[in-house]
Amino acid sequence: MAEISPKHRSCPTTPSADVVDIEGVALEPETRRAVAALPGLDGLRGLAAIGVVLLHSCVPYMTPSVPGLAWSVTDTPHWLASQCFWLIELFIMPVFLVMAGYFAWQSLQRSHAKQVVRSRARRLLIPLGFGAIVVLPADLYIWLSGWVADGKIPLRKMKSLKFEDGIDQDLWGLSHLWFLEYLFLYVLVFAVAYSVCKRFPSISDWFRSPRRCFLALYVVASATLVIAPEVVWGFQHRFYPVPSKWLYSGAFFFAGVGLGSFDCGLNLLARHATRYAGFAAAMIFPAMLIGQWHVGGGDQKTATIVLALTTTAAASLTTAALLGFAARFRQPLAQHWNYLAAASFWIYLVHHPFLGLMQIDLKWLLPQVSPVLKVMIGCIGAVSLSLLTYEVWVRKTWLGKLLGFDYRWEQEASTDRLQVSSELTGADNLQIAASEGQILPLPSGGSLPANGTVTVPSESAGRKHAA
Repeated sequence: MAEISPKHRSCPTTPSADVVDIEGVALEPETRRAVAALPGLDGLRGLAAIGVVLLHSCVPYMTPSVPGLAWSVTDTPHWLASQCFWLIELFIMPVFLVMAGYFAWQSLQRSHAKQVVRSRARRLLIPLGFGAIVVLPADLYIWLSGWVADGKIPLRKMKSLKFEDGIDQDLWGLSHLWFLEYLFLYVLVFAVAYSVCKRFPSISDWFRSPRRCFLALYVVASATLVIAPEVVWGFQHRFYPVPSKWLYSGAFFFAGVGLGSFDCGLNLLARHATRYAGFAAAMIFPAMLIGQWHVGGGDQKTATIVLALTTTAAASLTTAALLGFAARFRQPLAQHWNYLAAASFWIYLVHHPFLGLMQIDLKWLLPQVSPVLKVMIGCIGAVSLSLLTYEVWVRKTWLGKLLGFDYRWEQEASTDRLQVSSELTGADNLQIAASEGQILPLPSGGSLPANGTVTVPSESAGRKHAA
């Protein structure tokens, strides 16, 4: 990455104490004004949540199957499902992790480390507890129902939960909720490290070079994949963090922290997004080719090293490109995009059992239907059911408030005229919605329109969760 100029270091969008991030943080008024400068990140979160559902929709139709991943059903394989799965798998979690790290940095600029940790504990561990109590048991019995239908286990095993021949070795763990556990630990480590660096400035001198920091993170991620390719090209399912998975994922979280420090307005990413996309395409092809060879049983030392380097490069460059394109988008999002962003974390939490049950039904009720069509039906159905339950059970309910969703932010965003703080006045090419509803660039001197106010559209960037 090129050296960051002072222009890119400036951060007109630095949020206040709490930030709308991947795990969903209730926005303070000042923060809502600041995050409105990058509405494209909300759109990216919504799309990425659907990407996760599409990824899981492909699983029953893959050949070969994903090592270490137990699923509710195995259906007719199709090559397109395999390619779609591995393409999304390359970058989907890095996108979420980088965004989480980026917003964690922003939060620590305005709040004490202890406050940030307490905030994230409430907003990550409560949904994790809900998922462990409600979602994972539903997952378990839907998965076992599929195994009973496939003849893998007798019906009585659903009661005893005692299995033979190691068929359940990949069944037990946090499933898709691993992200919440890992993310809280990353925030905890970052908060401690940040406090240490503030107390001992000489330590932080090492981190002042963006090239050094990002290169070190690339080396850590690549070295981890050399030792354990299954971090990406497989699934590691446990109730506790797996060291290799924790290191690889952590490299992307701290890359997001680096973005917050060196390019917190995302100006550099926005400027070079097209270039990153071109390099990403060049890395994705060899990574997918060698990766699927590895999953199919290939094992060669040199190929494993190349696989690690290309996989990390493809994930990093694709993430940079997506964030860059999102940062280019400065106009307020349409209501349906904001609604999707608001519901994205709920989609992440609950889509798993919906999708698993639908895939069992699709196998036995529509055996002749194309696997590609089943992938689309499963994805659309799971997203639709997740959105329906969000609207009925979460959006304006006590459960939503408990999990961190707060409908009041949507109401305020659609009715209040918010004063723009002085933090926003120096943004380059920042476009805002003036009270007449027009999109106007801020004058070069940083002054506001004559009335000094802007309106934020309904269901604005003050969104909660993503997955």
